[in-house]
Amino acid sequence: MIGLTSLFDIARSALTTSQQALVVTGQNVANVNTPGYSRQEAVLTERPPLNGQPGMVGAGVQATSIRRYTDQFVNRQLTTVQQNLGRLSVSQDELSRLQNLFGDSDDQGIAARMNDFFSGLQDVSTNPGEPAARSVLLANAGQLASTMNQASSDLTTERQSLNFQVQQTVTEINSLSKQIAELNTQIVSAEATGQNANDLRDQRDLALNDLATRIDITTVESGAGALTVFAARGQVLVDGSTIRELSAIENPDNDGLFSIGYSTGGTRPLSIDTLISDGRLRSLLDVRDTTVPDLEASFDRLSATLANAVNGIHRQGYGLDGSTGLDFFGPPAVSTRAATANQGAAAITSSAITANSLLTFHDYEIRFSSGSAYSIVDATTGATVRGNYTGTAITSPSSDNPLSVVTGTNDTLTVTVDGVASGTITLRGAASPGLSYSSGTALAQEVQNKINADATLQAAGKTVAVTYDNTTNRMVISSNDTTASSSVNVTGGTARTSLGLNAGTSTSATGTYTSPATLNFDGLSVTLTGAAAAGDVFKVNSYNHAARDMTVALTNPASVAASSTRTGIPGNNTNLLSMVALQQQRFASLDDGTLNDAYRAVAGKFGIAAQTAGRENDAKETLKDQIETLRAQVSGVSIDEELVNLMKFQRGFEAASRLVQLTDEMFQTLLSIKP
Repeated sequence: MIGLTSLFDIARSALTTSQQALVVTGQNVANVNTPGYSRQEAVLTERPPLNGQPGMVGAGVQATSIRRYTDQFVNRQLTTVQQNLGRLSVSQDELSRLQNLFGDSDDQGIAARMNDFFSGLQDVSTNPGEPAARSVLLANAGQLASTMNQASSDLTTERQSLNFQVQQTVTEINSLSKQIAELNTQIVSAEATGQNANDLRDQRDLALNDLATRIDITTVESGAGALTVFAARGQVLVDGSTIRELSAIENPDNDGLFSIGYSTGGTRPLSIDTLISDGRLRSLLDVRDTTVPDLEASFDRLSATLANAVNGIHRQGYGLDGSTGLDFFGPPAVSTRAATANQGAAAITSSAITANSLLTFHDYEIRFSSGSAYSIVDATTGATVRGNYTGTAITSPSSDNPLSVVTGTNDTLTVTVDGVASGTITLRGAASPGLSYSSGTALAQEVQNKINADATLQAAGKTVAVTYDNTTNRMVISSNDTTASSSVNVTGGTARTSLGLNAGTSTSATGTYTSPATLNFDGLSVTLTGAAAAGDVFKVNSYNHAARDMTVALTNPASVAASSTRTGIPGNNTNLLSMVALQQQRFASLDDGTLNDAYRAVAGKFGIAAQTAGRENDAKETLKDQIETLRAQVSGVSIDEELVNLMKFQRGFEAASRLVQLTDEMFQTLLSIKP
């Protein structure tokens, strides 16, 4: 029955609903500056009407739900741009920090120190007998070496710092994953009872965006409201209330630095480094494992090329103290490493540089296709390593101590080139005391000419290149064929012993392995022992840590070898002028550039990369601002609008209160009527 009690019910619903609407409006006002908060609204509807006469009569108002204003498309765009910003901001910060290594703006960088070194060489060449100029030269060389050492040390420190940040970021990802899983549980629980988990959903979206800055993610929402979060191209991080934690695992193949591990149920987590495509973690891995190692390799190649070239010339000259055959800088060294995935027992037991003049400062790999078959690959260029025959050290020919080739005594050779045996090769000689060769270069040219003039080899189209290395005093004969099976072997002749070819070693790019085996290629020699297995890989180069280990070998200024002959001391400067000319020489190990060209190329390429990262980061920041503006239009709180709502619902509350008062007065009137 419709009566005064119905008026009380209507007034009560209006009071309650207005109060709820005021609470929601107050929540909006309170969170106007809260990051990630989405505007809410009480959705008001009529209560089901009552049957009456002459028809159905209203029963008041009710708040059926609290609506959360959000646009999922805009939110996804914001998540994506957060991923980009996470990556680009790290790139910008780290590349800007690494730019300080060059120090060229204040004339304190490597370029300035190289110029000082060559200026010192020029000053000594002007007055070879001046002790002061020689001392300044050694001091300049020491500063150059120290600058190289410091650059290498700074890069090592930076790489360790990045490695720590990788570990820290993994910890943060796991913490955010746990937070999202907990919010999933709360949201599902709340919404299962018909509640709107608006605030919880805001918190989850905020956590998702924080997660996106660290790693690339995609999400799928279930009908119950729980999110499944995928990272790194489909790896499940969060599935409802459960998570799969990432881990930082040491990678022996990467100097023990951390890889990102993902548990698949095995004994060791799966590395997903290559699957991560965006976010802070991607940039940290890129800078740590690509940018910094590339810089290290560039400085190492530059240091090794400079030191090796200077040493090669310096060893041929004579100092004021009569010394000769001395290195100016510390010599390069062979670096070897077995891949951690190797299954065999083979190991490199010894290594050496056999011909400094042939060093390319490239990366090489010795690969086993089976336990008895190997191949040598130039990993830098992908080119086939030329087969060669490397001799043993001999006494260096000189004007003081020439090597004599005597006709009929030590003047013949027989060689096999790529499987083709030569006839008897006769060197130019003379009757006793013989034809004197005062330089190894002239001797190598003679051997090369005679081998290439052999009729049998010419008919087969086989030629060789012969090099005499002035540092190690070895003769190296290489086939000009570039096929994997190309090789050279000295099989006989009377000149083998005097030329150091009697106990040489022949190597081709591919061959049969029998332990132990000594392989010679591009001026390097490595000895392998033990049983190998298919898939085993050994890495070899001669420049690793050259910047870190660069030192000045000379300590006595008088030992600077300016003169090209012993008799030219002290005024001869021919040898030193050859070292000065190195400043303009182009080197194959530096992409056919000069020393300064190589350094400028590295500095320029790095500077462009840093500027590009900065521009891209600024562009993404602008895009983020635009997306946040779009989000604010949908989800943001307007104080003016909320103040209007406060007044509106306050007036509604006051009107409902007045209705209660009027209804009460009507009751009192009825009650006051006396029968």
